[in-house]
Amino acid sequence: MARKTGYSASTLSQAASGTRKPTLDVLLAYVGALGGDQDAWRERWQALDADAAPAAEAPVPGGDPGRPTSRVTGRIALAGSLALVVIAAGATALTRRGGSDPATSPTVAAPGCPAVPETATFTARTYGSGAKVRQGPARLEPEIHTVPPGCTIGLTGFCLGERIIDATAGTPDVRWFMVAGGGVVSSAVVHGNPPAGMTVSRCPGDRAAPSAITLEVTADPDDPGQVVLNATGSGVDIVGYAAYYARDAHGAASWHQIGLTGSGDEGFAMRWRIDRLPAGAKPIVAAAACLGGEAPTPVVDLGTVPAGGATGPAAGHRSAAAATACLYPVAK
Repeated sequence: MARKTGYSASTLSQAASGTRKPTLDVLLAYVGALGGDQDAWRERWQALDADAAPAAEAPVPGGDPGRPTSRVTGRIALAGSLALVVIAAGATALTRRGGSDPATSPTVAAPGCPAVPETATFTARTYGSGAKVRQGPARLEPEIHTVPPGCTIGLTGFCLGERIIDATAGTPDVRWFMVAGGGVVSSAVVHGNPPAGMTVSRCPGDRAAPSAITLEVTADPDDPGQVVLNATGSGVDIVGYAAYYARDAHGAASWHQIGLTGSGDEGFAMRWRIDRLPAGAKPIVAAAACLGGEAPTPVVDLGTVPAGGATGPAAGHRSAAAATACLYPVAK
């Protein structure tokens, strides 16, 4: 789904969680990826602004009244039901909260779930076996309490701490979300991301943000068809790599993700096949310090393949390079 829609797994999961009305772009991408009727769902989405209908009055899967009902596969029917759940839950939330953002208004918590207070600036959803709220941003810090799965947590910001592997995406993440009311919870064990533009905050026991990174591009002595990318830096725990090139002779150059990695036995080394690039391509390569999936920083360094080439116009595209390098990777 992430590959088809261009949105991350966490964005799609949050849209389907029913905690808030999804954006129209995300909804249409979701429906389109599963072959649904985008026009019909666009009308349903727009109708919520005019008249937020209760969930019980939402149209049943299989088509709107007055529209011809087409045959659909079980997978598409299931997707229609899921999209219906998203819209119906959004309508219920709008009715209950008067159209306000759930992150800025108190909510009635489900049994066993904490309420979302007015002080929250964004939210995340628990899943699996739930999420542990700790006193500091590390697994060895004392546990304050555990939030059961299926709960919405009110959050006020994020700080940096121990690197945890995201349970859904399988990628590293050093962000720890600050829980309204006290404590922190690892970004890697909940579904949700801070709003765009939110900067790092401080919390007890946190670690410094990345401040410098240096990229090295070398030929692989064992395979002439690939190069080795490696980055070193200060405060860097996660590195994303991206390359700037055109897919074919007639296309425009753009940034393409190579991969996202945490440090291992070889540091941040990542091998990249260049024999699959278009003939004559001399890509610019970027290494960006990331905080997690979809969490770039302005700490970026550029290199070229072959090494020592001119950086070209992409040198001014550092923010775009970082945004691409730090995406949640999708299966090739």
